[in-house]
Amino acid sequence: MIYKVIPLGEILSEEYNKDKLNRSFQKFSCQRETDLENFLQDKAILYERTGLGKTFLLLDSEELASKNFVIAAYFTIAQKAVDISEIPNKKRRKMLGAYPGRDKLKAIPAYLIGQLGRCDSYSSEQLPGETILNECYSAISTAARIVGGNLIVLECREHMFSSVYEKLGFKKLYDTLNEENLYTLYKKADFNAYWNKPLQTDFR
Repeated sequence: MIYKVIPLGEILSEEYNKDKLNRSFQKFSCQRETDLENFLQDKAILYERTGLGKTFLLLDSEELASKNFVIAAYFTIAQKAVDISEIPNKKRRKMLGAYPGRDKLKAIPAYLIGQLGRCDSYSSEQLPGETILNECYSAISTAARIVGGNLIVLECREHMFSSVYEKLGFKKLYDTLNEENLYTLYKKADFNAYWNKPLQTDFR
């Protein structure tokens, strides 16, 4: 399918039809993860306006051409301080590499993928999860190019780790589930593929 990525913040910064936006939120369905529905309907705008997280909507371009606002998928990214105080030094070295002061740190900054999901109206063949994740990387790379950082974290259920995220290079940060029965995963991202602008100064 053809889609267009629209930051929710751009919609809210313009004059927009509140009822139309809310209707599109209400039509987003993800029965396997109802938290995704609830966040979009009840929290996304609040997070956007308070700066807690930024939401990006993947809109069906064909529907958009007919002036229908249909959300095929969405994701939310934010900043997070990750507790590494209980992680053994061997795992820290593998995870962080030559990070300054690595062995003494209690926490490190990371980019959090707080929400990521596809509407039930679209299949994985139409819009693969990896495609949505790549759009997420692209959005994070904009921030990373300005302030640095390459660590991405997210939380997921056990079946999602083994069936999806492990295959995409994510690893478990902790070996145990958290209070919400989710695993915290991490990945060191390579944003070079998204930074294709040449340097303005030649140092040769």
